Amino acid sequence: MTAQKEKDILEVLKKIIRIGTVHAYDASTRMARVKFDNLGGIISPPIKVLTRPRAVVPGEKEKTGNKTDKADGHFHAAYVTDWNPKINDQVLCLYYPDGDGYVLGEV
Repeated sequence: MTAQKEKDILEVLKKIIRIGTVHAYDASTRMARVKFDNLGGIISPPIKVLTRPRAVVPGEKEKTGNKTDKADGHFHAAYVTDWNPKINDQVLCLYYPDGDGYVLGEV
């Protein structure tokens, strides 16, 4: 592969795979706006945040206090949660050539 061809491929990948910071997030629609500093600080239009498997997180959930028990009677405070991006989280995004983008997760 020639050096020019490799350079061209890297330029295409930079348009498809991007890292940015969450500028805004709407939990009801699971849409985020992401700021890309390496592209002059542009902010994306709302893009979909992918749903990921739920996670069990150590600690007590605020207000509800959901807890888990093990069968042997050993107790751990924990709660089940969805991942939702927060403002200023660094995220990995994937863009189709037609312009539709998705937030894949936190970096």
